[in-house]
Amino acid sequence: MRVAVAGLAVLLVGVPAAAADLHPRALALALTDVPSGFEVDRARTGVRSNASEVRKYPDLAELFERVDRVTGYSIEFRKGSAFIGSRADLVRRPAGARILLAWYDREIRKGGVGGLRRSRAGIGSESWVFWEETSKLTLVAWRYRRVFAAVLGTDLTKDQTLELARAQQRRIATALG
Repeated sequence: MRVAVAGLAVLLVGVPAAAADLHPRALALALTDVPSGFEVDRARTGVRSNASEVRKYPDLAELFERVDRVTGYSIEFRKGSAFIGSRADLVRRPAGARILLAWYDREIRKGGVGGLRRSRAGIGSESWVFWEETSKLTLVAWRYRRVFAAVLGTDLTKDQTLELARAQQRRIATALG
């Protein structure tokens, strides 16, 4: 019995350490997930550390501290005028992902981007889809366990962008085990 309890304790203690070693790239879309003809914009793709994000956006420092953000990753794909952006932020606790999604939702809605409609997306633990049909712009944002994620598509249909978000969610679920 002691061996079983000790083994369980090692597993419980070991999971957070293993999750901390997770490379955030595993939580975002890959070239194999997007429609053919898209290419990775390498100059705008990579790890988004807290330090690099706060250097670019100083107002995020307090938010990142509050949600206990570990790191993030974003990747961009382009094909002519079409664009796909994929982002994932890893935090230490699910409550942090919940706060990030609520913050993001408020920012998008108060941003006043004209004509954006909003509804539940049915991805992850909680999600939103924002779209504007005439400009073919769709943004999907969601949370799952300790991850906040988003996919932005331009010159794609709402359904295409939602399918990309589902592909990213499958990657997240696989990476988190």
